Amino acid sequence: MFISFKRIGVAVVLGICAVSMSGVMAQQPPARSTLRAITYEGDMTNVLSALPGAYGVTVGLELDSQRYRHVGIALSDATLTDVMNAIVQAAKKYQWRQTGEVVEVWPVAGGNPLLETRINNFNVKNVSALEAFNRLFTLPEVLANMRELNLQRRAPDESPDKLISSRLSVSLEGVTLREALNKIAQESHIEIWIFRNYPNGFFSITSVDR
Repeated sequence: MFISFKRIGVAVVLGICAVSMSGVMAQQPPARSTLRAITYEGDMTNVLSALPGAYGVTVGLELDSQRYRHVGIALSDATLTDVMNAIVQAAKKYQWRQTGEVVEVWPVAGGNPLLETRINNFNVKNVSALEAFNRLFTLPEVLANMRELNLQRRAPDESPDKLISSRLSVSLEGVTLREALNKIAQESHIEIWIFRNYPNGFFSITSVDR
């Protein structure tokens, strides 16, 4: 199977080309499914947003304040682990891990502590992913941590339609904010959530259309 991760303004060329993985630590056993070939040059966010369709995973992405992170990868017979290790080798300021069917990516310098906020109870029924995000970030424990950390939520640069068109119901107890975001993405089938850090204590939460 050949796969091309292609977005507007991003050059993508198909081909079979191995890359050296020396110095890259595999954080999970190889996935069972493989792609025959992948060659990609462009924004890290775009290639990560293609992984759910290629490997059947959900992606949780925390971005630092840099707007664009260029990566270049070229792999053959690539497992999910191969692709993720190649991505973080190209974007050296990021690390990754896999827990079950969720792949999480966050800065090597450390994630935003807000995402580790412990959620006591969170229940929504038949709401959009956007509404679930909005309710999650207005929970008392999340707002208290935002005040303590001097953080403010802002509107994302883009707001994909599927955040509104998707529907989900979830009931969670004793999870972190990061884990809650993973669950919302899984249950609503938006496939990827993106937490972007901005300068001066601002952040946004969104997804991307595919």
